[in-house]
Amino acid sequence: MQPPTDPYQAVTHPDPFPYYADLCARGGLQRIAGFAPWIAADAATVQAVLTSEHCRVRPRAEPVPPHLSGTPAGALFGRLVRMNDGAPYPAVKHALAEVLAAMLPAVEAESRRGSARLFAEGPLARLPGAALQLPVYVLGTLLGFAEETLEQSVRDVDAYVRSVAHPVMGAEGTLAAARLVERVTACLQSQPHAPALLSAFAARMQGGPVEALVPNAVGLLTQAYEATAGLVGASLRAFARMPGLREQVARGECTLDDVVREAARHESPVQNTRRFVPERAFIASQEVEAGATVVVVLAAANRDPRVNPQPDMFLPRRPDRRTFTFGVGAHACPGQELAVAMASAAVGHVLASGLDLTPLSRSVTWRASTNARILGGL
Repeated sequence: MQPPTDPYQAVTHPDPFPYYADLCARGGLQRIAGFAPWIAADAATVQAVLTSEHCRVRPRAEPVPPHLSGTPAGALFGRLVRMNDGAPYPAVKHALAEVLAAMLPAVEAESRRGSARLFAEGPLARLPGAALQLPVYVLGTLLGFAEETLEQSVRDVDAYVRSVAHPVMGAEGTLAAARLVERVTACLQSQPHAPALLSAFAARMQGGPVEALVPNAVGLLTQAYEATAGLVGASLRAFARMPGLREQVARGECTLDDVVREAARHESPVQNTRRFVPERAFIASQEVEAGATVVVVLAAANRDPRVNPQPDMFLPRRPDRRTFTFGVGAHACPGQELAVAMASAAVGHVLASGLDLTPLSRSVTWRASTNARILGGL
C-alpha cells in the first residue's frame, strides 16, 4: 500500500496513521515536497499554532471563499463564530458555549429519540447515511424545525457543507443556505413559543449583534454534521475491530462514553484544520512568511506518544487523554460534548440492535473530504 503524499490525501487513505507518525516524529513546523502549506503535526507544534496570536482562521484578503462571496452561503459563512477572530465574535462564542452546556440534557434526550428512529435496525449499509442525518435531526428538532422539514434540512446542510469546498456546488449551496436561514428565522420569530435553544441563545446575546444569532444557530447544524457522523463511524469501527469492547462495556469496565471519547482521539473524525498567517512571524520557533497557510494535523497530534503514551492502542479508560480533534485555544469547538452525546446514543442503539459490525473491521470507503474522515460506504 502506497503511503499518502500529503495531509489532504491522508484523510481518506485506508491507513494514514503510519504517515502521520512520521510527520509527528519530525516535529516542529515543516514542509514537504509538492505541498505548499506548512505542516504542524506533533502535539507541541499543533498546540503552539492553534494558540498563536499570529494565526487566523481565514486569510485576511478572503474572509469568505471567493466563489461564495455575495451569496447567502457567503453571508452565512462570514458570520460564523469559528470563521472569525475579532470582536464581537468572542462574546458570541461565549454565549453559544453557555447555551450548549445548559442544553446538554435536552440534546442527550433528543439523541436517544433520534437514534432509536435512525439506528434501531439494519442493514449495515444504512449506517453512513444515518450518521449524517442524526445531528441534523437532533439539533434541527431542538431549533424548532417541523418534523416534515428534517429530511430536506439534511439535504440543505449537505449541499451547503459541500459548496464551501467545491465551487461547482456554489449555486446549490447558496439555495440551501438561504433555506436554512429562513427556517431558523421562522422558528426564532415564533414568539412567545420560540424553541428553548433559540430563546436561550437570544437571551445571552443581549447587547450583542443580532445578525450573528441566526447564522450561528444554523452553524450548529453545519458544523456538527460531518464531525458527529465521523465520530459515530470511528466508534462503531472500534467495536468492530475489538469485539471485546462490548464485553468491557457490559461488565462495567468502561462506558460507551469512554469508547466514544477514545475513538475521537484514536481515529479523529476531524483529521486536520488550517490557520493563516497574515504577517511574517515566529511560530513554534519557526519564522513563517506573511500570507502562509499552516495545515494543522489534529489526527497526528492525537497519536503523539509524548502526550498519549502507547498512542496506537485503543484504551477507553486512557488516563490523562489529550485529544486535539475539537481544537484548542480560542477556536476550540464548543460542541464537543454534544457530538459525544449524539455519537454515544447512536452507538448504543446500533449495539442493542444486534447488527453484525464485522464488515466495518475490513476495508471501507470514505466520504470525499480533505479534512473529515467519515464512512462513505461498506
